[in-house]
Amino acid sequence: MASPNGYLPWTIKLLPLVASILCYALPGPILEDSIAVRGSKDISSRAFDNWQLLDNNPATISAVVAGSNLYQLHKTGLIWKYTGTPLTGWQELDNNPATKKVVAGGGNLYQLHNNGWQELDNNAATKKIVASGNNLYQLHKTGLIWKYTGTPFTGWQNLDTNSATVDIFASGNDLYQLHNTGLIWKYTGVPVTGWQNLDNNPATKTIAAGAAGLFQIHKNGNIWKYVGPPLTGWQQIDGNAASTGILAGNSLYQLHTTGFLWRYTG
Repeated sequence: MASPNGYLPWTIKLLPLVASILCYALPGPILEDSIAVRGSKDISSRAFDNWQLLDNNPATISAVVAGSNLYQLHKTGLIWKYTGTPLTGWQELDNNPATKKVVAGGGNLYQLHNNGWQELDNNAATKKIVASGNNLYQLHKTGLIWKYTGTPFTGWQNLDTNSATVDIFASGNDLYQLHNTGLIWKYTGVPVTGWQNLDNNPATKTIAAGAAGLFQIHKNGNIWKYVGPPLTGWQQIDGNAASTGILAGNSLYQLHTTGFLWRYTG
């Protein structure tokens, strides 16, 4: 029989003393973003094709990538490097419970402890660090962006002073920032004034950049790739509500709320 909302894929099955309503398909028009998610056995399964599962550890809280190197950080401070075999191919690199964040760039892997920067800076305003090649940047809670010029503590160049900045990302010689309004900006080389707007979608949750390209994930789990031009040039490549974060190097990866880690093969 037809469902109350006029769509057909509903079945009503009568059992003794109970009535079960089973929904086996949701048509796109009743979804908020009008994009139907393909059926799967659970929400942690891939919604689009071309994704390979690399790990499924619920202790994973973040992952970073540099070139072909992929790392993950656990809640306990353990740091692991991917050695090439999905699920089992992870090598432990460190196990310091003080570790709160890791970043990678060039051939280098950095970790941030809960007491501030190690040796290069000790500013309590530091919110995040990112690295790419020989470039190292930090973001302050006030939105200030700084580039390390080579001298510990004093050798930092100010690149921007916008209080709306909530995150920064680096790839090669490119630096990007994300505003709390969803605006995405690319640094063009002139401190403070040299930023190009690439998107202005308030649904943007975070972005990732690497040799594979520039990507953003929306609050509903949709993942988009920048293909140009600014503002209109974004292509959707996934739409899974379990997706909580993305990272990019030579490949694109996504992390699910369950700890599942997927690599994009498209």
